Amino acid sequence: MSAEQSLTAVMEPSIIFKPVAEPNVPQFLSTAEAARMLGLSTTLVQTLVDQGELKGWKTRGGHRRISLDSIQDYQSTSRSSMGMSLKSSVKPRVTVVVESAQLMEQLMTANANWTIPVEVTFFDSVTEALLELSSKRPDMLVVEMSMPRAQQEKTLQALENFNNRGRSPLSVVLITKEKDLLSTNAVGSTSSIQVISGPMSPIWMHAYLTGVVASCQI
Repeated sequence: MSAEQSLTAVMEPSIIFKPVAEPNVPQFLSTAEAARMLGLSTTLVQTLVDQGELKGWKTRGGHRRISLDSIQDYQSTSRSSMGMSLKSSVKPRVTVVVESAQLMEQLMTANANWTIPVEVTFFDSVTEALLELSSKRPDMLVVEMSMPRAQQEKTLQALENFNNRGRSPLSVVLITKEKDLLSTNAVGSTSSIQVISGPMSPIWMHAYLTGVVASCQI
């Protein structure tokens, strides 16, 4: 045998028996490792395996092996469910301004009997409500305007100025009996201030709050 043949014979085994990495090999964790990864107790992890929410099995020695893919899928599902739960648990905040004492009493009484998941704050003065906006900003503002037209125009202008200060615009609904009271931003641009015909009533408010909840769930 020549020197070249001898060298080939020595090198061939290392080439033939060189391990080849298998792609996409599934990874598995022990119960304790899965528990640490999920932040759960080992007992709860075992229950999740028994219920089929995690994929796993027992070795001959009685030890569980849990699929890493199923653990990651469970984490993704849990985050999504938690996000939806948090979103649904946060009540939208609506500030309602009513200058009529009689209507205010009717609305507050009706709201106390409703089970609509909305946090409603009542004010009997537009000025007080505007001051409150600086410290506790609601998601929406509803103003029943029964004051003289000149004062209604000033209220509308004050709200437009508030929305133009650089922050995200506040959604506002103004209820008035004035037919031609319009937001100056309504022409040529999308205005967050909506002017609608009155009068305001508990029936209207119930429908409005129901719509608020529906829009928050989309």
